[in-house]
Amino acid sequence: MHRYYVSFSYQAPQGFAIASLDITARQRITTADELAPITADLIGRGYHSAKILAFSLYANPQREDTASRPNPNSNRDARRDPHTPPRPTTRGRRS
Repeated sequence: MHRYYVSFSYQAPQGFAIASLDITARQRITTADELAPITADLIGRGYHSAKILAFSLYANPQREDTASRPNPNSNRDARRDPHTPPRPTTRGRRS
C-alpha cells in the first residue's frame, strides 16, 4: 500500500478553493491517467470541477528494510543536552 498527500482545487459556492487529503492506493501512481478515479471520487463527494494540483508519496508501510538503514544523522545522540549551560567563550567579551 502506498500513501499519498494530494492537493486539489475545486469550485466552492464562494469561489475558487484549495484542499488536500491523504489517499492510500494499492499500486504506485505513475501517470496522470491514474489520477482520474481520484478526481471522479472528489466530484462524487461534492467538490465541483475538482482538479488535482499535486500529489506526493508519503511512505510505503510494507517496507521492511527501514531498520537496516543507517541513521542519517549519526551524531545526533552525541549532542549536548539542551539544558546544559553554554560553553565558555572569549568571543564577544569586553575586557
